[in-house]
Amino acid sequence: MVGLLDIAPLTETVPVGGAQIEVFGVSAKGVVSLLARFPEVRMLMNGKEVGVDRLMQMGGDAIAAVIAAGVGLPGDEEQEQIAARLPIEAQADLLAAIIKVTLPNGIGPFVEKLTALGAIVGSVAEASPKVQVTKSPK
Repeated sequence: MVGLLDIAPLTETVPVGGAQIEVFGVSAKGVVSLLARFPEVRMLMNGKEVGVDRLMQMGGDAIAAVIAAGVGLPGDEEQEQIAARLPIEAQADLLAAIIKVTLPNGIGPFVEKLTALGAIVGSVAEASPKVQVTKSPK
């Protein structure tokens, strides 16, 4: 039987400015961090419309944050600042590789899985007995 330690992380190497940058799939922790910081991204993943002006306002910061998460350092301000200064072509190459290793089946199947998980979690929460909060003696 194969365990987690036997699985090599899915990575891709991207040439940037004469160097090779290894990118990883963004973890659940990284995705949650990104969604908390950028509600527009969360809205897009839920199929809601987001105005171009709102996307443009957060665009550079969100791209830099995704790149930092994709090199394994989600939320690292220094990495985000460096990613923000990269030429747009390098950012696009990094983003394409990060998305490929994060969501190898595409965003559609990922959103479907999240929706299914949400339904499961919601039904479990509804079925579980409610605990009443009472004041206990000191």
